[in-house]
Amino acid sequence: MIGDLIKTTGRSRLSLSLALALTVVTGCNQGKDSKPKEKPAKVEAHPSETDIYRIVLTAKAEERLQISTVPVERKSVPRHRSLGGDIVIPDGNRISVTAPLTGTLASIGSNSSVVAGQKVSENEALWTLSPILRPEQEVPTAAERVQMANARASLVSQQIQAAGDEKQAQATMDGAQIAFDRAKQLLADKAGSRRQVDETEAALNVAREALEAARERRKLLDKLTLEAETGKAPTITINAPRSGLIQTVSAQPGQVVNAGAPMFDIVDLSRMWVRVPVYAGLVQEIDGDSDAYVGTLSGNSDTVAASPVTAPPTATALSASIDIYYKIDNSDGRFRPGERVSVNIPLHSENDSLVIPRAAVLRDIHGTGWVYVKSGEHEFRRERVSVVFNTEDLAVLSLGPEVGTPVVVDGAAELFGTEFGAGK
Repeated sequence: MIGDLIKTTGRSRLSLSLALALTVVTGCNQGKDSKPKEKPAKVEAHPSETDIYRIVLTAKAEERLQISTVPVERKSVPRHRSLGGDIVIPDGNRISVTAPLTGTLASIGSNSSVVAGQKVSENEALWTLSPILRPEQEVPTAAERVQMANARASLVSQQIQAAGDEKQAQATMDGAQIAFDRAKQLLADKAGSRRQVDETEAALNVAREALEAARERRKLLDKLTLEAETGKAPTITINAPRSGLIQTVSAQPGQVVNAGAPMFDIVDLSRMWVRVPVYAGLVQEIDGDSDAYVGTLSGNSDTVAASPVTAPPTATALSASIDIYYKIDNSDGRFRPGERVSVNIPLHSENDSLVIPRAAVLRDIHGTGWVYVKSGEHEFRRERVSVVFNTEDLAVLSLGPEVGTPVVVDGAAELFGTEFGAGK
C-alpha cells in the first residue's frame, strides 16, 4: 500500500511538472502573437464633402515614400494651340518673264538649257532673242515697206509705254516707301501696330518688284536700234530678273515667240507664308501680335519662328474655318510649297490663374482631378481640382486649393494607392 502510494505520488508530480511547463510555453507564445503590429498609414473617413479623406502616415512611411510638396501659385501662363497648316508662296514672289518682242529664241553656249527646278541668280543670262523686224528679201515690196514702218511704229510705241510703266512703278514704290517709313516710326513711338508695319512692308516689296520688271523691259527696248534701210535689230539677251527657282518653262530654244508670250516663271522661296485654317469660334482667342512656331509633321522638336502677316482674307465655308497667315524665313530651303506643317499658335493668356505642377494632379475612374495637400504633421488630405489646360510642366486650375497651400508632387500616386488599397 505504501509502495503504491509512493509510485502514484511520483507520477502525479511528473504530470504536474509537464502541465506547468506547457502552460509557461503556451503563455509565452500567446504573448508574442498578441503584440499589435504598427500600420504604416491610417485612413480616416469624414462625412464632410470639403474634408473627404485624410491619410496619416508614420514618420518612417513618409520618409520611405520621399514625399515632396510645392506651394500653389497664382500667375499668368501663356497658352498655345497646335494646328495644321500648309506652305504657300507669298504674293509678289513669283515673276513671269515674257518676250519683249517677236523673235527666235536661242540658247547661250552649247550646253546651256533652262529647266524647271533650276536655281538662277539675278541678271544671269539664260537665252538670247533675235527680233524679227523685216522680211527676208533684200528688196522689200510696198507691202513689206508698210510692214517695216508698222514694226518701227510698234517699237516706238512699246518704248514709250515701257517708259511710262517705269515712271508709274517708281511713283508707286515711292508711296509705298513713305507708308512703310511712317508705320515704322509709329511703331517706334508706340502709336502703331506690328501688323501695320507688315502690311506696308508687303506693299513695298510688291511695288519694288513691279519697278524692277518695268525697268528691265525699258532697258531691253532701249537697246533696239532699228536701221532705216535693212530693218535689222541686235540680238537681245534674256536675263533672270531676280534670284530664285525656275518654276515653269513655256518656251524652248529655236522657237519663235510672239511679243508678250510667257517664256518662264521665277519664284523666290527664301521667304514663305504659312496658311493655317482656324475654326471660326477660336479666332477671337488667337493672339494676332505674337509669333507662332512652325515644325514638320515628323514630330521633330526643331521649330522655326513665324511672324503674323496680313494677307487677302480667305475662308472655307464647308469646314467653318478662317485662314490666318504667318511668314517664315526659308533661306535654307527647309520647306516646300504645298507642304503640310504643324503650327503652334499663341492664344491670349489667362490672367492670374491657380498653377500647380502637372505631376501633382491625379485622376480617378470618372476623370475627376484630385491633389493631396499637406494638412499637418505626417498628415495629408485629398482635395478636388478642376484643370483648365495643361502646359508641358504646369496645370492651370479654375478650382483648387488656396495660394500657398503645399500640394504633394513626388509620392502623390503612392498616397492615392495607400488610400484606396491599390499598393502594398
